[in-house]
Amino acid sequence: MRLFCTLRCKLQPLFAFALLPGFLYCANAQTPSARIANYPTLGNPTAALATSDSRYIFVSVTNVGGPNYSTPDSEAGKRHGVVSGLQIFRNEGGKLQSIGLVRLGSKGANGITLLPGGKTLVVGVGDAGVAFVDVQDAIHGTAKPYFAAQGKSAGTYDVVSTPDGKYLFSANEYGHFQGQRGNVGILTVHYDAAGRVTHVQTIGHIPAGNKVPSLTISPDGSRLYVAREILPTKGVSHFSGMGNSMLTKNDCVQRIGTPPRPNGLITVVDVKRAIASGSGQSAILSEVAAGCSPVRVIEARDASTLFVSARGDNRILIFNPHLLDSDPEHALLRGFSSGGVAPVGIRLFADERRLLVANSNRFVDSNGGVAVLDVSKPTQPSIVETIPAGEFPRNVNLSPDGRSLYLTDYTSRTLEIIAVPSSPQIPEK
Repeated sequence: MRLFCTLRCKLQPLFAFALLPGFLYCANAQTPSARIANYPTLGNPTAALATSDSRYIFVSVTNVGGPNYSTPDSEAGKRHGVVSGLQIFRNEGGKLQSIGLVRLGSKGANGITLLPGGKTLVVGVGDAGVAFVDVQDAIHGTAKPYFAAQGKSAGTYDVVSTPDGKYLFSANEYGHFQGQRGNVGILTVHYDAAGRVTHVQTIGHIPAGNKVPSLTISPDGSRLYVAREILPTKGVSHFSGMGNSMLTKNDCVQRIGTPPRPNGLITVVDVKRAIASGSGQSAILSEVAAGCSPVRVIEARDASTLFVSARGDNRILIFNPHLLDSDPEHALLRGFSSGGVAPVGIRLFADERRLLVANSNRFVDSNGGVAVLDVSKPTQPSIVETIPAGEFPRNVNLSPDGRSLYLTDYTSRTLEIIAVPSSPQIPEK
């Protein structure tokens, strides 16, 4: 028997309950409790990330103090008077308190990563490129962001770091490079003796059009996976999965009334080769069709599976990372329903036996939701719970202690906290 526990838990004597700071959930619960905490944000939130002790949570926000922006993301650089930045929350005994905003002075604040050592936050900031913010300075209200430009109209969205923190990769969603609209920046990071960033150098770019919404790096730092939302008109003469109707398509439609487009791709890059060459073209190991609008990618810690949210298909794809290297034509393990409409953010949790999917419902202007999927057996995934969310749930991150999931509702401007049992009891099948 599985018991869902929310703020309105129906008390049953056969079940024990646990109270963690700020969270009530059933001690034997197998999935997160329903949404239990909402915190308003100063602007449209894209991503949330906590410090290693979960004492502070940083949320990237755009349109601070202004209305939601209704035109396409690609037009974001044309906005005037927009304030974007990092909103800072402090965890006060399980409840969050907003304590400040680091203004980034850009057209957008998007993906976030924390460099190894926990002293510097890195943010994709649209046409301004990549921003670096000292964590302690941000907490104390004295931060002076450092920027690394990624070219004109770059639209930098996502950023990831190598495990040693010496190199970064940026997803420049709209940046033009070698005739393609969309590229990946390669940056080297320099530190002082105290481990704080002194300066950053962009050493090259990888052409990766058409539209590069996100990327991720494997836990061992050897592979970079790049989501390419739409097949580029040039630069890709062949890709794997051409004969698979789940992966290769010509009828991908985002919003009703827009013309159909071809499928997107997942590009696999050898990290060491990309850094050594500074261009990355020779470092591309494979390019694999990934259905309609692949937008997020995440690899399991044991490198057994790679999950992709195919937004236009309402589907999650699972690939074998080893076969993406050696036999990409047969790397797809399974595709299955995301449990909602237009999945975007995805995150593994509960010893990576569960996958949370943010079903954004992005193009129908109504509330979205999240689905909890059992992926303990990747070839037999199943939906075990769905949870309501706000408008356009966009990204989800896991707290360092694994007890909380941070979900950003972009359009309704809220940060949602979803509680996760610290030691979930998940029965074997």
